[in-house]
Amino acid sequence: MSPTYSVRRGNRYRYYISSALLHDRKASAGSRARVNADDVEQLVVEVLGRELSRPELPAGGPSAGWSPETRTVVRDTVERVVVQGGQLQIIRKPASATAARDEDDTAPPVHVVPLPAPRPRARKEIIVPGGHNSSPRRLNYALVLAIARAKSWMRDLRNGKYADTIAIARQFQLNDAHVRRVLRFGYLAPDIVEAIIEGRQPRCMTVKRLLQGIPRVWSDQRAAFGFAR
Repeated sequence: MSPTYSVRRGNRYRYYISSALLHDRKASAGSRARVNADDVEQLVVEVLGRELSRPELPAGGPSAGWSPETRTVVRDTVERVVVQGGQLQIIRKPASATAARDEDDTAPPVHVVPLPAPRPRARKEIIVPGGHNSSPRRLNYALVLAIARAKSWMRDLRNGKYADTIAIARQFQLNDAHVRRVLRFGYLAPDIVEAIIEGRQPRCMTVKRLLQGIPRVWSDQRAAFGFAR
C-alpha cells in the first residue's frame, strides 16, 4: 500500500491505498483497498510497544502527533508494513547489519495482527424532540457548516481577503468548481437558512443535494426543497 490523502471541506484525511488500485487493477485490490492511516499507524505503534516492552510508545497517538522518541523507534525497528488479506504484517529490521550478514538464514521478526474494522461513516445529524404537536428536529451540522463557510467566503471576497474563488480553493486545497458551488449556499432564502439552523429542514435537504444546484429565486428554492408557503 502507498500513503496518500484526500481533502474534504478543507480537512485533510490520510489513508493508505492498495498498489493494485493505484495501477488500475481493481479486481486485485481486495475488499480493503483503502485503510485509514491513523488506524494503521496506531496499530503498528501499539504492537511495537508490546513487543519491545515499551508501553509508553503509543502515548499521544496520530491525532496529537507522535513523539520524536516514538518516531525514532519506528524508523529504527520497522523494515516495512504490509497490509494484505485483512491482516497487518509488521516486518522488523535485523538486529544489526553484521547479524544480518552472519545469519543469512535467520529471517527478521514478523508480527501479524488483524486490521481494525472499517470506521463507520457516521451521519452528523442530531434528532431533537419537538413540542407536543411538532415533529422532531434534525440538526444537520454538515449543512450548517457549509452555509457558514459560504457566508464567510462571500465576506472575505467582498473585503478583499481573497481575490477570487481560485485563491479560496488554493487556500483550502479544494477544487475551484467546488468552491463556486458552496458559495451558492450563501444565497439561500433567509427562512430556509433559519429552518436549517433550527433543524426544521426536510430530511432530503442535504449538502450533497444542494451541491447539485440551487435556484436563484427564493420562491423556486422553497418549491424545489419542499418548503410549503
